Amino acid sequence: MKESKNTLPADPITIRKIKTTLGIIIIAFALLLYVQSVFFDYACDDISVIPENNLVQQGFSAIPTLLTTDRLFGANDGSERMPEYRPVPMILFAMEWQFFPDNPHIYHLMNVLLYALTCWLLFLVLCKLFKSRNLILPFACTLLFAAHPVHTEVVANIKSLDEILCFLFALLSAWLFIAVLEKRSVLKFVTASVCFFFSLLSKETGIAFLIIIPLILFMSAEKTDRKKLLFNTAALTVVSVAFLIIRFQVLAAFPKDKMEVLNSSYYNSLLAAPDFLSQKATAFYMLLRYVFLLIFPYNLSYDYSFAVIQNQQILSPGAIAGIVLYLFIGIYAIIKIRKKDPIAFAILFFLLTLAPVSNIFFLIHWTMAERFLFMPSLGFCLVLALLLIKITKTEIYKSKFKTIGQLIKTNAGLFILLCIITGLYSFRTTTRNPDWKDSTALFSHDVKVVPNSARAHFNYGNVLLFTLYPQEKNPERQLGLLKSAVKEYAAAATIFPDFSYAYYYLGGAYFKLGDAGNAIINYEKAARYFHPAAPAPLYCDLGLLYCNEKQYGKATSILDTCVKYYPGHTDAYAKKSFVYLSEGKNEEAIAECDKLLKIDPENIFAYMNKGCGYINMKQYAQGIEALNQGLKIDSTNAECLRFLGIAYMNLGDSLTASRYFEKEYRVLNK
Repeated sequence: MKESKNTLPADPITIRKIKTTLGIIIIAFALLLYVQSVFFDYACDDISVIPENNLVQQGFSAIPTLLTTDRLFGANDGSERMPEYRPVPMILFAMEWQFFPDNPHIYHLMNVLLYALTCWLLFLVLCKLFKSRNLILPFACTLLFAAHPVHTEVVANIKSLDEILCFLFALLSAWLFIAVLEKRSVLKFVTASVCFFFSLLSKETGIAFLIIIPLILFMSAEKTDRKKLLFNTAALTVVSVAFLIIRFQVLAAFPKDKMEVLNSSYYNSLLAAPDFLSQKATAFYMLLRYVFLLIFPYNLSYDYSFAVIQNQQILSPGAIAGIVLYLFIGIYAIIKIRKKDPIAFAILFFLLTLAPVSNIFFLIHWTMAERFLFMPSLGFCLVLALLLIKITKTEIYKSKFKTIGQLIKTNAGLFILLCIITGLYSFRTTTRNPDWKDSTALFSHDVKVVPNSARAHFNYGNVLLFTLYPQEKNPERQLGLLKSAVKEYAAAATIFPDFSYAYYYLGGAYFKLGDAGNAIINYEKAARYFHPAAPAPLYCDLGLLYCNEKQYGKATSILDTCVKYYPGHTDAYAKKSFVYLSEGKNEEAIAECDKLLKIDPENIFAYMNKGCGYINMKQYAQGIEALNQGLKIDSTNAECLRFLGIAYMNLGDSLTASRYFEKEYRVLNK
């Protein structure tokens, strides 16, 4: 029996038009999902990557340095470093700064546009990968991928552009290699290799495509040409080796002390495991958690560090379930891939892209993260799309539709289920996005999602102490914010007892509350846990606290420690001179001021304390001279004006004294 005109396969031109329409739908859908993030501010790690990164702020001129340094080389004047070599996203950040300095909306817009482009390119690659089937499978899979809520961190967090670019260039490389397989082209072959190199330069996890791209070529070819497959694989291998050599050379200069800080269970809780078996059992439990995140993406968080993931034993139910699940799907995929089974391909894609961040083969610097699921989630979405097609008994081997309307009508059951799932995904995505509006919104929300995270409590404490507290004008609400900050820092220190910065900032919060006793206790704890030395401001604050408590010996001792580790830190000399003044050791105070002036001849505190020392010793002429030197630096310094008034009062010149007191009054009441 002959097929009717309505059931005959559509011609290639019609299919191309439908494919174009579906591609436009995917782009529009991805843009619509994340358009709200364009109006967001910097959040979380965005700060160190962009507004506090002096290299990025140099624009085009920073490109040579960005090509030869680790990712956070320019962050916070070198205080933040990360042994990661990802020059492509960092260069793009610098280029954006060149044209739109300190504009987070442009950075967010770029993330959204590149995400939509990635989704569209994914659709095209899947069309080539499953070219023997109609467009329903690539479209359904891509739509699920675009909507999946686990991607909110990648798109809404500017810093995660590295994830998007890594996948985008990998997909472009795969698409070009398929084209080369279909029709030989030297230009496309070279471009495909360059794109793969750019993928690696965007993020190291792109190395998974060393295996995935040959796997895609194997799946997409009607007949396997082993010679071409080996040749393309060899090209990918050469590019990978070149990248690894470059990366090794760049990171060889990474500071050892920074590496020691990063190799902490604070970041990766697996380092706290009591033994190797427990460590790997916990890793498999985390891999199980990844699967649950893909199936039920409800409780999402930016952080999964210590102690969100509890250590598992090898016989723990979670560990056993993870081992059994991954062993089963791995064996299934290896057996079935020879027959070009799409589910086997999806599983292998999932496993291969997850492997570099799985903590199974080697430990990375993070326990787990939702951004690590960005590429692996494609494998999950492909399996889900195939299951939906099977459930609805959708015909996928013949393209009988000639319009979008026919496609939907012919596959109504599939599209109903697809709309339900993508609708639920989209709702969760659009409700999760606002949490990434800024650090305040993110940290205040997620600390409730992961109450066992030391890092989440610490970050929220920072928001309370350094953002909300200074902005608040109401004294009662200020007091409430300080008390809340104390609570958060204390929680962080309780969860992670070696948390030096938690004690440091807890001490600072107590200091602002006027609780000197608790401030000293926590500063002392912080000083013990910092290696090899605490930050210079900690020593200075602790020295001042000891001084206020009249423990002058401890004050000078702790400030001497600061000078030992930070000989150029001027505040240590200024505070030490103040301690000597408080103790009545005026000559020692003056000597300390002279040391300070050798380092910083324009330091007003040195002249002020020196002047006080001379006045205390009744050497008024020298005191007046020093204080006048201070006023040359800052003519509105109230303390210099007051001390000058005191000096002239002691000299019996009440007229001049009153003139300085009047100036002080005007300054203070300006």
